[in-house]
Amino acid sequence: MTSSYVGRFAPTPSGYLHFGSLVAAVASYLDARAVGGRWLVRMEDLDPPREVPGAQQAILETLERYGFEWDGAVERQSERFPDYAAVVEQLLRSGLAYACTCSRKQLEGFAGIYPGFCRDAGHAREDAAIRLRVPELEYRFVDRVQGEVHQHLGREVGDF
Repeated sequence: MTSSYVGRFAPTPSGYLHFGSLVAAVASYLDARAVGGRWLVRMEDLDPPREVPGAQQAILETLERYGFEWDGAVERQSERFPDYAAVVEQLLRSGLAYACTCSRKQLEGFAGIYPGFCRDAGHAREDAAIRLRVPELEYRFVDRVQGEVHQHLGREVGDF
């Protein structure tokens, strides 16, 4: 490997690998390999009620049958929960995130742009989602497919 590029495929084990997921795997795999990068597999196993018994193993076996070779051990989101919790705590302490108690019903009339109801409300974390504060800035970057991209997240998306 000569590149620092890391690609990944992150299936949800709520069933067997379907064609759309296989296409996503092919795209990410070829993208990583084309630049000499690494390719990882990470199971999105954070929704146990939806997980189908045996699906994780079946997904990996399907990838192997199609000739995919991943670098390193398969990662599982559930095994990294303490790391994620620590980062959430750090974001909350630093004021970069906050607790939001808005329901989908409350937000349905805002065309997907969060209006900031809970931004400075100081809600408790129990039964709340955690939202990231989005600064009022325009972000610019060059995407290999789309070219130059400009987006003002504050106006176009809001906190998320």
